[in-house]
Amino acid sequence: MKITELLTEAATQKTNNRELEAFKATIASRIKELPPDDATVKALKEIEDLLKNVHAGGKMGIINGELQRIEDPTVTAAQKLLARYIMSLDMTPEQREELFTLWRSDKLVNRKKLLTPGKHTFDEIINKYTTNPVIKELVDELMHMATLGQGKGEFGLSVLSKNINKPEGKGDLLIDGKKIEAKTTDGGAGRFTDQEVRPGNGFEAAARALTEFVLSKGQPQPKSGLSLSNAINVAKELDKKDLKQYYSLIEKVINLIFNNTQSTAPIMQAIKDGNLGAALQQYVQANFNYYMSMKDDEGVLYINLTKEPISTVFFRNADELAKSGLRLHAGTPYITSIADHRLPYPQTEIIDTTFGANAQAKAQKDATKQPKAMAPTTAPVDIRPTAAKTARSQRNTAPEPVRSKRNI
Repeated sequence: MKITELLTEAATQKTNNRELEAFKATIASRIKELPPDDATVKALKEIEDLLKNVHAGGKMGIINGELQRIEDPTVTAAQKLLARYIMSLDMTPEQREELFTLWRSDKLVNRKKLLTPGKHTFDEIINKYTTNPVIKELVDELMHMATLGQGKGEFGLSVLSKNINKPEGKGDLLIDGKKIEAKTTDGGAGRFTDQEVRPGNGFEAAARALTEFVLSKGQPQPKSGLSLSNAINVAKELDKKDLKQYYSLIEKVINLIFNNTQSTAPIMQAIKDGNLGAALQQYVQANFNYYMSMKDDEGVLYINLTKEPISTVFFRNADELAKSGLRLHAGTPYITSIADHRLPYPQTEIIDTTFGANAQAKAQKDATKQPKAMAPTTAPVDIRPTAAKTARSQRNTAPEPVRSKRNI
């Protein structure tokens, strides 16, 4: 029998004084024989902790009691899951006490920092994240969990703070009473689309017409649909007499992808110029503006779980992204995808802007001069200039792209 089991049993059984004194002497002698190292100190602290809380039902009882004292409905709903995981953590009583003291007082998450525009890491957002390894391990694990109808990142933040919740009805997070859209990257980036953000009526017919035109010209098309890069490549293979009809079909499809709420002229100009980088940036701008026009959120909280420490970016418009040295980075949009209505909306990440200081300053200045987006409460998304390598390769193959005033 382990020493902790002996002590717990001794504290709960009725014994006479002589037996108890003999038991104490035996235990004391065994403790003196233990080596004076960190492992012994840790073990004795655990024994002391168990004896103090013997009527709480052991270690699991202590943890369940602490979770109940947090008095958060989200924590209560996930109590069994949380208790099992916390039980598995290797922690000292002091580390556990610090964790639950911060948790009960709702001081684990710095919500002000969380909603400050720009990029922040969890060593800034989570109290004691760098000094208490138990807090770091628990927080990192919770942020990767998706349960109770919430996705990764959303569930973790809801559990860690009483003032971060899932709003009633639609929406991702309610932080200090503010509706916030959450987008999490963990392996694959999120998309600015959902049940509300879909192509407009007539999209399927327009997509089929474009597909049939491309196939009729002997140009192959992937099963997932015509991508933006393929659309540019196909144009290079067409006769001039076919280009006008081709571009007209593309423009109609893209207009319907954004339900005729966004100006697609900058996208079309970039496509005609053969400038894929500019086309993608203009496209993701329109995607973002369309998405936000369908929401009543105060901003977007982007959560990146792919690197340590975990980082977040909060932004409401292009100006905030540009000032933070950040931009949206689009994956591949498939503009004629009918089977999966998510594919016209590319996976989107927020990444550091890598162009030079002068260009960045210009982007920030231009962002403040942008005309208001068609979406009533949003501004255009940061547009990154074409990379130098791409520019060099295009210099001899295509004219300079026409810069739109909407560019950032």
